[in-house]
Formats: sequence, structure tokens, C-alpha cells
Amino acid sequence: MTESDGGKRCLEEWLVHPLSDWKALHERQEAIRYPDFPEIRICREELDFIEFYLSQGDRPTRVNYLESAFSYIFRHFRATPERYIIRRGTKLLENVLLELKTFADHVTELSPRLIRNIAATISEIYQATELGKMVDSCRQEDSFYRTDRLDYIFRYRRNHTIAALLSIVYQLDAIRTVHRTAVTKGWCFPSFTNDSKFMLCNFYHPQVKDAVANDWEMENGNICIFTGSNMAGKSTTFKAKASAVWLAHAGFPVPASSMVCPMFDGIFTSINLPDSLRDGRSHFYAEVLRVKEVLEQINKGYHCFVLFDELFRGTNARDAFEASVAVAEVLKAKAYSRFLISTHIIELARKLDGDDACCFYYLESAIVDDELICNHKVKPGISESRVGYWIVKKELAGFEK
Repeated sequence: MTESDGGKRCLEEWLVHPLSDWKALHERQEAIRYPDFPEIRICREELDFIEFYLSQGDRPTRVNYLESAFSYIFRHFRATPERYIIRRGTKLLENVLLELKTFADHVTELSPRLIRNIAATISEIYQATELGKMVDSCRQEDSFYRTDRLDYIFRYRRNHTIAALLSIVYQLDAIRTVHRTAVTKGWCFPSFTNDSKFMLCNFYHPQVKDAVANDWEMENGNICIFTGSNMAGKSTTFKAKASAVWLAHAGFPVPASSMVCPMFDGIFTSINLPDSLRDGRSHFYAEVLRVKEVLEQINKGYHCFVLFDELFRGTNARDAFEASVAVAEVLKAKAYSRFLISTHIIELARKLDGDDACCFYYLESAIVDDELICNHKVKPGISESRVGYWIVKKELAGFEK
């Protein structure tokens, strides 16, 4: 949990816009995993008040001693809540600027590049503006004129600079929060590779309670076929992998003990696609259009990570088999993308078995003492488990004539 709302917004921005540039990813990852992060005090309530203060209307466009003196005399007879906002806002903002200076002073040449760049930006701003001298004198006793001058600088003359400095505070909050998460949860930082290796060790879905950790590897080829019975956990496993790849491309740690991943330009998922009565689009047609959309992006030169969960479930078994084989033949030619396909159609896996472009995994399940046991463990190979009819018989047992 971040210590500021701005830090939360920064995290959301990073998650919504993952990176596909190795240098930028490395710099963010290096900063997040850095153990000797310089201390900086961040208080949610104080930062919220600063944002409230900066958003006030009637910004001062000038400042002089005479006008400040007249205003001071007027307020002596009639106090206003606006003055309290200005006095507290300027004081809190001064403290934040001092915290940033202290932070920058403690950054060394051994610090990560991103941290050094942030410290350099802070120092450059303080040297190029009056903010540096202001921070050096912030221990001075407050006066009505000094408060008015600070208000003029903060809300008018340097308002864009102040916004940039607050953005740095929020960025530091986000970095520190992700670092703390990695340490407390024991998540790993992924390695990126230019070859075909794609591997996850002890990965799991971060939102599943008591999740089962699994290993998975895609050494050669670009298609991985997942088989397994209903309720075995194929969809959850797909979501866990998609989450890991997405977090990795945000520069974040992932819920796994280790991860090696190619650099992708995008992630596509086809999980629970909706139909549309308004557009006259069936579930099957929505699946076809999704496959088409993915191929159009790949043909533009993008390297993508693609997950098709129960491909072509919206049609009959024979059509689904033939359509899946046809799609697989097209996907095999897209060597720089990776495709994960889950299916109940065992015949599809058998058809592709032995193809160097494909690898096969399944999730274990078995019927023991008339109970379905799913241990959610991922295993290499093709599942022969069929439990759909057993589930129907068991659940409808009391309705036979």
C-alpha cells in the first residue's frame, strides 16, 4: 500500500502502461530492488493538504511588502480560513522540499541510474530557481511577508515546477512500495532474454488464497497446448501467467521464485469473451475476430504473448477441432510471439503431438472414491482425464425417473 494517493496513481500509471524498452525496464527494476533506498518522509494527510492548498483559487500574481502588511493588519481584526490554508500549506510544502533536498544529498554514484537521475533533477531545479535558497532558509521564523512570498512562488511563479517535484515524491513512494512488496511477499525480479527461453518457477496467482505454486517452461517452439478436465485450474493458471508477464513488463517483481521471459510488445487474452446481441455477434464469431485481431497486430511486427482459453468453445466439437488445427498452423509461422492454448479437445493435442513448434502441459485431476480431486499441479504432457459426464451424473443424480 502506498503512503500517498499520488503514489497510488503513479503505480496505476505504471501498470496501465507497461514497458517494452529493455533499458527503461532495467532502470525501473534496478531502482525497485535497491536495498539502500535513501530515507524520505511521506505523509498522506500532509500531501493531501498540500494538493488542496495548491488547488485554491485566487492565486497571487504579485507580492510586495506593503500589500502584505495591509493584509496582515486586516486579518488581525478578522481571521479567515483561507489564511490558515495558506500558512499550513506553505509550511508543509517547505518541509517536502527539504525532504527532497535531503534525499538528493544522500544519493551516491553507487545508487541505481533512475535514482541518480531523480536526484539530479531535484538538484538542477533547486540550482536553477529560487527554491534552493528557499529550502536553505526554511528554518527561519515565519513572518506574514515570507508566507505571502512563498505562496506567490508556490502557486503562481513556480507552480509547474512544484507539480513536477510533487510528482517525484509520488514516484519515490511508488518505488518504495513495490520494493516493500517484493521483500515481504518474497517475489522475484524477472530476467529478460533475447532467445526463445520462457520459464517460470514456483509461479502462482497472487489473488488466490493458498495458491498452488507451479513450474512451467517453453524452451523451443512458440505454441503451448494446455489440457485438463473441468475445474482443474486451466483458466486460473493462464491468468497467473498473464499477470506475471504483465507485472514483469511494468518493471515489477512477480509472484514466482524465478522467471526468464522474452521481451513482448503486447499481451492478448481470450478468456470468457462475450457475445453481443446488439452487434449480432455470437460467442464463436467473437473468438474468430479476436484471433484475427491478434494476427493483425503480429503482422505489423509486434512480438506478442497470447493466451486463448478454450479456443472455439462456442461451436461444436468437430468444428472446434478443425478450426483450432487451422489456427495452430497459422500461429506456428509467427515465431517471435508465444501462444498458450487451453482446450478440452484431446484430439487437438494428439494431432499436434510431435510438432517441434508445440509443447504440451496439463493439470492433474482424478476421481477418487467418487470425488473429483484437483491438485492444480501443472505437468508436462497431455491429459487423458474426462470428467464432464461424471459431473453431470453426480449433480443430477436425484432427478432420474
